[in-house]
Amino acid sequence: MDFFEKEEYNIDDITALIDNEAEESVHLDFKAAGSLSKDDKKKAEIAKDVSAFANSDGGVIVYGIEEQEHKARALSYIDGNTYTKEWLEQVIQDNIQRKIEGLQIFPIRCDGDVEKTIYVVKIPRSSNTPHMSADKCYYKRNNFRSVKMEEYEVRDLFYRESTPNLKIVEYGLYEMESDEDVITYNFEAQIWNNSNIISTLYKLNCYIDNFIGFKNIKWEPFCDNITCTKLNNFRVKVSALGKHPIFPNECMDVLRFKLEIKRESVNAFINNATVELLLMFGNKTDKVSFSVKEHFERI
Repeated sequence: MDFFEKEEYNIDDITALIDNEAEESVHLDFKAAGSLSKDDKKKAEIAKDVSAFANSDGGVIVYGIEEQEHKARALSYIDGNTYTKEWLEQVIQDNIQRKIEGLQIFPIRCDGDVEKTIYVVKIPRSSNTPHMSADKCYYKRNNFRSVKMEEYEVRDLFYRESTPNLKIVEYGLYEMESDEDVITYNFEAQIWNNSNIISTLYKLNCYIDNFIGFKNIKWEPFCDNITCTKLNNFRVKVSALGKHPIFPNECMDVLRFKLEIKRESVNAFINNATVELLLMFGNKTDKVSFSVKEHFERI
């Protein structure tokens, strides 16, 4: 399971980050024990980092890992008697406005020793943005840093609550049937509404490149929202315009079609073709790309 999707954490999860030299990113940050302090400047730094994740796409801060060149390097234990979970929660609540809903703090005790504590702070992508830090500034994640937001970026966050957040979560190309001349594959793509807003306006484009051996693309008659465009001899675009609303936390099959490949060209198609999915909704996008060969090797 992905580190960000876990519902509980233990010391093995933390040591795995170090063993694998996990890198800080827009979704992950490591902080040594000295990052927790009752000094006002340190409290402001905690608020800055936590609010940056909430204003961006969410993520995890691990307090108790020392980093080097933005990679997890070593454990850096926190004294849980001095810096309790409740203290950390209070620092976050008192120094960030508006309140971040859904934030979770997981205390991990090495060998049950409270003086060897690590805190995993899991911060959601907030729909109640923007969140202002203690210094009256607004921050976002940029690679492995928390940086000040521009005025227009802060303005845009006021509209997040009314804008859904969609993700491409499932997609695949599967062999369905074959005859003497043609092998037919079924393509499916699914979208997840990762927000509290109903989504009614979206479009999913599927670009197939190096399309060797193309015979035909078909879809069911009731899928009247799908169109196909041959951009050149080796590139095809299949599009699906949103037909049904996607409710909060709901997944929906959005694009499904059959791909016919000439039998003598199947190997060339598998070895050369690539697929790119581009999801457009509001002023935002989500993108996934893969090679057909790697896809078949995985399944």
